[in-house]
Amino acid sequence: MVELGSLGVVALLLIVVVLFSPIGLGGGLLYVPILHYLAGLPFETAILGSLVMVLCTALGSAQAHRSEQLVSMDRVKVAVITALPAASIGALASIWAIEQVSDVTVKVIALCLTSWVLYQTIRRMRSEVTVTEGDFQPNVYRIGTGVGGLACGMLGIGGGAIYVTMNRGWGGLGVRQAAGTSFAIASIVVPIAIATHSIARGWGELADFSTPLLIATPLLALGSAYMGGRLSFRNLPASAITWIFITMVSMSLLRYLTDLATI
Repeated sequence: MVELGSLGVVALLLIVVVLFSPIGLGGGLLYVPILHYLAGLPFETAILGSLVMVLCTALGSAQAHRSEQLVSMDRVKVAVITALPAASIGALASIWAIEQVSDVTVKVIALCLTSWVLYQTIRRMRSEVTVTEGDFQPNVYRIGTGVGGLACGMLGIGGGAIYVTMNRGWGGLGVRQAAGTSFAIASIVVPIAIATHSIARGWGELADFSTPLLIATPLLALGSAYMGGRLSFRNLPASAITWIFITMVSMSLLRYLTDLATI
C-alpha cells in the first residue's frame, strides 16, 4: 500500500516537472533537496532518483520543443562530445567524495554552481544582450557543456542550468531555443550518469519503494513535462520563462545555504 507521505512527495516532484519543463532545466536543482530532505533518502540515493526524474522531464519537454522546431541539433552534437564522458567522470567523483569524505563536499559544489548560474542569468538579463547566430563560440561552448555533464553526474541536476546558460551566452540561441536544446542535450547525457551510478552503487533505497509508485512516477513525469512544455508555448512570454528560471535556482540556492549553515 502506498503511504500518503510518498504520494505527497510524488505530487511535489510532478509540480516541479511542470514548472521546469518550459525553462530548460530538468529539475534536479529541486529534485535532490525534495528526495533528500523530504523523502529521507541518503544524499547519494537522492542523486540517482533525481537523475531518473530529470531524464523523464528532459525527454518529455525535448519532444514538446522539438515539435515547435525549438531544438538546435547542431548545438547538441557539439555539446555531447564533452558532456557524455564528463557525466560518467562526475558520477564516479560524486560516489568517491560521498563515501570517502562526506556529502558536504558535494553540497558545497552544488552551492557554488547554483550561485554561478544565478549570477550569469541575472547579468545577462540586465545587459539585455540580443544573441545572434554569429555569437556561437564552439570552444567555450564545448568546455561549458562539459562542465554541465560533470555537474550532471556529480550533483544529479542534469546539467540544464549550465546548458541553458551556455546556449544563451556562447551558443547564440534565443530563450526558447536555448531551453529546448538544453533538454535535448540532457536527454542524451543523463542516461550515462544513471548507468554509472547504478552500476557503481546499485539502486540503493529507491528499491524499497512500491513497484506501482516506481513505475507510475516516471511515466507521470514524462507526460507532465510534455504538457508543460506545450502549454508554455501558448501561455508564457520569454521574460516569464527567465523569471521562473531565476526563482527556481534561487530556491535551490537557499535550500543548500540553510543546510550548510547548520553544520
